[in-house]
Amino acid sequence: MAQLTKAAIMDAFVHLLEQMPMDQITVQAITAGCGISRNTFYYHYSDIFALLKAVLQRDMDMLLVQRRPGEHAREGLRRLIDYIADRQRMVQHIYSSIGHATMEDYLVETTWDLFMAYLRDTAEGLSPSEEDMEFLCYSYQFMLIGILLGWVRRGMKGDLADLLERAQRLFFHGTRRVLEENSGVPFS
Repeated sequence: MAQLTKAAIMDAFVHLLEQMPMDQITVQAITAGCGISRNTFYYHYSDIFALLKAVLQRDMDMLLVQRRPGEHAREGLRRLIDYIADRQRMVQHIYSSIGHATMEDYLVETTWDLFMAYLRDTAEGLSPSEEDMEFLCYSYQFMLIGILLGWVRRGMKGDLADLLERAQRLFFHGTRRVLEENSGVPFS
């Protein structure tokens, strides 16, 4: 029952995010949208920011579950692009309310597992240090998140898929080579 309630709260919140900026959404509006009390909301989430974090994590987990072993990172990026394209208004409403730094923090936290899974697949048979894997993961995250946030800041003009495809060619094609050259040798 608790999972159903949490899902209803998330769905009501996402529905509101598609209509208005996050800073205009109230707990009262969310609870009215899913037919629960304020106490029930606060039982599950400490505030709207915790709810946002839960929604983003749920959605990134959904993208991660769709990943097939050995799948190229390009496929995961395509799903991420499709996810964003289907939710442009929601993304713009979040960005306009919480700004660049907070959105970046959320994206870094929620995409870590997604990026690390691709790196671990790419490193199969090699023995890079965990420090090197984390360095590459952060590098890819910040590059892609920077591209994404720049696109949002410019009003979502231009082809995000093209921008991310260029980034993918720049980094992902050389990942195995970088891991092979530095396997057992720290980047620092």
